[in-house]
Amino acid sequence: MKIETDLSNNYFACFDEARGIAFHKRKILKRRKYEGYSYMYSRLILFIWILILGVIFAFICSKSNLCCKLWFFIPFIFVCDIAYLIITLINVFSLYHVRRKNNFKNNIKIDKNGITDESFYGIKMLFKWKMIKAVVIGKYTITVLTDTPVYFYFSNEDKHKIIEAVDKYANVDLIIR
Repeated sequence: MKIETDLSNNYFACFDEARGIAFHKRKILKRRKYEGYSYMYSRLILFIWILILGVIFAFICSKSNLCCKLWFFIPFIFVCDIAYLIITLINVFSLYHVRRKNNFKNNIKIDKNGITDESFYGIKMLFKWKMIKAVVIGKYTITVLTDTPVYFYFSNEDKHKIIEAVDKYANVDLIIR
């Protein structure tokens, strides 16, 4: 079964959700449950934690004579934290431009051999069913997690086609809602 999806309508929501699912892959596979993970939310939480730790470190250093020699670390922590956020945003927008070159289209074929993707610069990738760890159904996307660092995501518009194909050719236990 061939499935074509178009992500141009809500690319950032789809990307954010799918990247969050891939980022939290181990947790999802362990619990076999999807809990609405978002990539940017995870990155923002880490940014806030580093910022809070920097403020706590600055407060401790201002009240303690032991840390007087460590004052130069405080600006370093804040610069690294801001650089972390900027690098994350640059990564998101560079991936946006890569997807825009492909017109936000995904082309996959689901059959008895597995899932074949030809969306990325015409490179044909076949993932056999034994390599597919989960098909996660989110709010905006359907994300296919593999036992490699590669993952696929599709718009929710084709949810029924993908579920039907997975049900037909693989084990229904792969589907996580």
